[in-house]
Amino acid sequence: MNTRQRTLAALLALAALTAARASWAVDATVQQIATRFMSSIPADWTSVPGTWEYFDPEACFTAPTGICYGNNPTSPYGFPSFAKKQDGTPTFSFQMNPSEAVVLVFRTPPTMRYFSFAQYLVKRPGDDYAVFASLSDSLNQLKIGTTGSQSPGTNVFNQYAAVVWTADAATYEATRALLLASGLPEWAINFLPLPLTITPAGSPIPIGLGYGQNGNLMNLLMRTALPVIEAEFDAYKQEKPFYVVRVRPPRQQAQSPAPVIGYASDASGVKEPDGLRQALDQLVADIRSRYVGRSYRVSDLSVSFTTVTGWDCIAKNIGCAADNHDALYSFDVNSARSGAVRFGKPKDLLIIAGVNHQKTGKATYVNHSVYDTKKLSGIVSVADPLLTKQSALYHAGVSDPADPRLATYSSLYAYAISYDCTGISHCLAIPAPTAANPIGLAPGSPFFVMGRKYLEPRTRVRPALSEITPHLTMQLSAP
Repeated sequence: MNTRQRTLAALLALAALTAARASWAVDATVQQIATRFMSSIPADWTSVPGTWEYFDPEACFTAPTGICYGNNPTSPYGFPSFAKKQDGTPTFSFQMNPSEAVVLVFRTPPTMRYFSFAQYLVKRPGDDYAVFASLSDSLNQLKIGTTGSQSPGTNVFNQYAAVVWTADAATYEATRALLLASGLPEWAINFLPLPLTITPAGSPIPIGLGYGQNGNLMNLLMRTALPVIEAEFDAYKQEKPFYVVRVRPPRQQAQSPAPVIGYASDASGVKEPDGLRQALDQLVADIRSRYVGRSYRVSDLSVSFTTVTGWDCIAKNIGCAADNHDALYSFDVNSARSGAVRFGKPKDLLIIAGVNHQKTGKATYVNHSVYDTKKLSGIVSVADPLLTKQSALYHAGVSDPADPRLATYSSLYAYAISYDCTGISHCLAIPAPTAANPIGLAPGSPFFVMGRKYLEPRTRVRPALSEITPHLTMQLSAP
C-alpha cells in the first residue's frame, strides 16, 4: 500500500470514528477505550461502526408478516446492528466475511440472575424460513471475563469487557492486541469463536460465511434476566453502554480457523432428591381434589422437553427459534386439540405444578411464558421469584399451619394461568391487547406455554433432564 492509499484509509477510519460517536453510549470509560481502539486500527483494515439495539416485541407482534421467534418476556434481547431498514428500524442480522470480527466494548449489566452472548446462524440463502440456530455454547455470566476480576465469572456486574466474535484466530489475536493497547486488561477480552464448519453426527457442514447471494445471515444475541433492581436495568437499556464495530484485515478468507467449541455436556452428576417426585405427585393430587370439589373439570396437558442443539436444527433443516444451550426448554400443550390450549370460558385455568429448580440449586432461573400460536410471541410470563411454596399451598388448599404438607411442599410451586384471575391468588393473567399495549390475546384465543430452566451452576449450561423432577400441567374448565 502506497502513501496515498494509507492516507485515504486513515481518513476513512477517522470518518467512521466520527460517525460512530453520534451513537456512542454516554459511559466515559467505554468511549475512552473505543477511541483508543479505533485510532489504533491499521490503515489497511476496514471498519464499520454499528449500534447496540434491543428487540422490540411490540413491533414484531404487530407486524403484518413474520414471527417473533419465541421471544422470552422475562429476558429482553440485545443485539448489534450495522444498518437500518427503509422504515428506520435496525436490521437484526447481517452477513460476515470469514476474516472479519465483530467487536463489542461495553459495560456489563447491573446485578441480575442471568446474562449471556450467543452466536447464531439466522438464515441461509434459498430457505423460506429462518433456522435461527445456535453455533455453540453461550458466553454467560459464569464464563465471561471482565475488569472486575482476573477469574472468569467473578465480579461480573457493572464492569467493563470486550467480546470479539470472529471465525479467524489470527484476526482475533490482532484485535486482542489492539484492545490491550487501548486499556483493557487481557482477562476482560473474551473470544467467541465462530466456526467455519460444524460437524453434527460427525458430518461436516460449512457455515457459509461471506457477502453476496451465497452468504448466510448471522446474529449475536445478548440475553438478560431478572435484575435485582429493575430501575437500574431500565436505565442500562436506555443508556446502552456499548461500542459496536466490525473490523477486517486486508484479506477475504480466514488465515487460521477459530477453534470450534460446540456444546458442553449438561450432566453434572448431581440429581434432585428422589422424594421430590412423590411430593409433586401428592401436590397434583391435592390440586385436582380441591378444584374438582369446586366443580372444575380437570384434564392433564402434554408436557414435553427439547434437548436439541442448534447444530441439530441446521443438520435437519428445521427452525430452532433461537435455541440456547443454557436453557432446558419445555412445551405445555393440549395434544387433543392440535397442540393449542383453548379455554371455553375466561375463568378457565391452567395450573403448572413443579419443583423450584433455582431453590434446589439445579438452575439459575426458571420461568413459564404464554405464547400466541401465530406470531410465536411471548405475551406474559411468571418466573421463580413467584414460584413459591405459598403458591403450592394455596392451590392445594392447605391453610393449617400445623399441616405436614408445609414441609413436604417446601421446594414446590403451583401457579395458575387464566384470562380472568379475579378472586384467584398466585395467578398469571393473560392480558387482552389494547391500543397502548398491543401485546396480548383476546379471551378465548389459543395459546401454548413454554418453560425454561436456565443454567445449572456446576456445568455452566442447561440442567440435564435426567437430573431434575419435571413439572406437570393441568387444564381446569370452570363450572
